[in-house]
Amino acid sequence: MNTNTEQAPIESVREIMNTPGPCITMALAGNGARNTAVELKDAIRDLRQQLEDRAIDAEELLEPLTAPDLLGRSQGHGGIVILRSPSVMKVYQVSTARPLVRVDDHFDVRTVLSVAARQRSFYLLALSQNRMRILQCTESSSREIAFPEGFPSSLAEAMQTRKPDHVLDNRASGGPSMGAGGVMFGTSSDQDDKDEYLLHFFMEIDKAAKSILKGSGDPLIPVGVEHEIALYKRVNTYPHLLEPGIHGAPDGLEGGEMHRRALQLLEEREQEPGREVPADFDKRVGTGRASIHIQEIVAAAYDGRVSHLYFQINAEYMGTYDHVRQLVKHTDDPLHSPVDLIDAAAQQTILQGGEAKILPASAMPNGVPVCALFRYAAVQNTAEAGAVETTRES
Repeated sequence: MNTNTEQAPIESVREIMNTPGPCITMALAGNGARNTAVELKDAIRDLRQQLEDRAIDAEELLEPLTAPDLLGRSQGHGGIVILRSPSVMKVYQVSTARPLVRVDDHFDVRTVLSVAARQRSFYLLALSQNRMRILQCTESSSREIAFPEGFPSSLAEAMQTRKPDHVLDNRASGGPSMGAGGVMFGTSSDQDDKDEYLLHFFMEIDKAAKSILKGSGDPLIPVGVEHEIALYKRVNTYPHLLEPGIHGAPDGLEGGEMHRRALQLLEEREQEPGREVPADFDKRVGTGRASIHIQEIVAAAYDGRVSHLYFQINAEYMGTYDHVRQLVKHTDDPLHSPVDLIDAAAQQTILQGGEAKILPASAMPNGVPVCALFRYAAVQNTAEAGAVETTRES
């Protein structure tokens, strides 16, 4: 059994969603003082009742949730998410959490997706002439990574080990050209001389960063004064450098300020229209390769046709789905045992190799609650399509 109770990213959303039940999903937001200890005790009482109602032995499942170290951690700031099943015990500390205490056959997909999004990793590159640093970060943590051996970590060290060769044309990825013959040392101003040394220093830093980030697709956020960020961009070769970076001398920023501003920049980028959903989404709808209609999306998700599903955190569509007849019925009548079909579509998308993401309204096409991209268009005759539509609208 995995009893990992350390702060760590969700390794695989699909693996988590494929966990055999019973599955406990607990998300605690913290009280007014951001203290989750009282909530945790109340949640355990609620869980015990839910498990008993399902005729499930509660003690073995709940025992890790009452451990003193977990209770101690719950007294920290922010929220806490706990995923517990017979084979899984994971605890995630998050800045915010949508309160939930649930026992089900699977973990709550919205909670899992929210935690996965918050546990995304990114890197900070602190551009300092005195002490260059690369930090690996998540939403709630950061750690400095040692530079690979042989690379300078300060301008002074770089100047002692290597002098400019004045050939930077082939490395310039932006900014004005330096000319076919380069800039000859000794013919420019003092600032130009210093910039040339900085460019060569930054070339070495770029090589070090590429070595550290090899194979990674995580964003690299430069932190530095505006002029030095502009210089670094000229020699950067890492494809996921996130502009405009964070302006300010990193050595002068207070503890945690770089991290806080990086999270703000990432949040702003994620809310940009077209950042996640393709700009040509409407054109894809016309080809049957995309949809904003939950009836079509649910059927496609169960068929394994959804490659990407996007929905808003509060989007809900209660109903039932007849997989054999591929019929969606919108109902909240308890006699029909309705479920949230957006949750069901997200779960099926993930289990069948697709990707599901929660997005703000500003990032959704025309602010729709849910939309999806399909791997291929459905093939059905007109009579079948009409029958499905008639049933769906009933």
